[in-house]
Amino acid sequence: MAQRKPISHLTSELPVEIKDRILECLPTRDAARTALLSRHWNNVWLQHGRLAFDREFLGSVQQRQDDDRRTLVNIINNILFLRAGLVKKFTLHISLGDPQPQQTNFDSWCLFLSRNGVEELNISLHSIVKEYKLPFCLLSCMTIKKLIVEGPFIDLPVNACGIFSNVTSLAFLNVVFKRNVNGIASSISIPKLEKLALELCIGINKFEISPPKQLEILSVIHCIGDVVESRWLAPHLKAIKTLWLCGSSLRYMDVSMFPTATNLQVIKLYGLRFGCGKQLTVAMQLLQKCPNLCELGIMVMDEQSWGDDKEVASRLLEDPDGCFVIQELKMLNTIKIESFHESALIMLFMKMLLSKSPALERVVILKPWDMNDSEVSEILRKLECFPRASPKAQIVCFIPMVLAF
Repeated sequence: MAQRKPISHLTSELPVEIKDRILECLPTRDAARTALLSRHWNNVWLQHGRLAFDREFLGSVQQRQDDDRRTLVNIINNILFLRAGLVKKFTLHISLGDPQPQQTNFDSWCLFLSRNGVEELNISLHSIVKEYKLPFCLLSCMTIKKLIVEGPFIDLPVNACGIFSNVTSLAFLNVVFKRNVNGIASSISIPKLEKLALELCIGINKFEISPPKQLEILSVIHCIGDVVESRWLAPHLKAIKTLWLCGSSLRYMDVSMFPTATNLQVIKLYGLRFGCGKQLTVAMQLLQKCPNLCELGIMVMDEQSWGDDKEVASRLLEDPDGCFVIQELKMLNTIKIESFHESALIMLFMKMLLSKSPALERVVILKPWDMNDSEVSEILRKLECFPRASPKAQIVCFIPMVLAF
């Protein structure tokens, strides 16, 4: 009878592509352990292109630190610096309670990745005592296609040629943009950029980018100490298909500077204050700049946070048709409203949308957690009584499983 081969031998004979797929399904800690199985697995591990030093990985490191003298930095060094070839995805998440690497450690990891090549980077660094800087070698790395950065600050060069040259997706969260040289920075060219997201950032107006022809999604949410300047936003409106903005930014915009956004199909407004006349006016003007708008999403600011704008409210109540004189939204087919609380202004706004949207098919009201069923029924009853330009328009209410769109 032929002897059966041990399982370790059988797995060692698998094709390299299959072994790499297996490693992709494992946490980085467990994938590294496969190198102990045999020389075949070790070779696969050294060429494995997905490394995640995330919460799960850091948790396992902290559990072993009492019995192991190796530090987090040493462990990452031992795993990273033995790599051979391009890294497809590198994830580094350091939270406030985790061991804090030095800037020099972070620099050395980034330099290694930029020299060997990395396609996707997801970096999140949080520290009370340290201020991390994103090394320039990553900004100029030719292989990066997707970059997500949370926490570090970025020094933008005045002559910003050759940075982010092949990036298609950029997302910055809690990032501070600085200029390392006095003066006005030249506009950054990111020719292949398709998605750009900025959230809770500082200095976004220093992040001057020339309008990428391929940019489809632009999201600017809750940026701090800055406003989204009209001159900054206007050049991008011709190309993008999806725009996400926060209501607070609308207060400082001059929509007359905006071109007609013929490609814009989806707008999502976060924290829109219906009690703020400026926000509401600019929101309506923005809709008029989007003749092909198909979907409108709004997250309403908490009613308790609204300011009193009695002048706007009285104008709306006395002459709602005269205040909201807008053209038809001919392509609008979906409206989503989150944190909907009944007020005179919101109801007038909904009445206007229903009467100006001949292609409307669906109005989705996401029920707030503090609204009971009888209140929901009353709101739906009132909305159903409003005249509609579209006979197909249906109004429905859901309990959201998660907040936001």
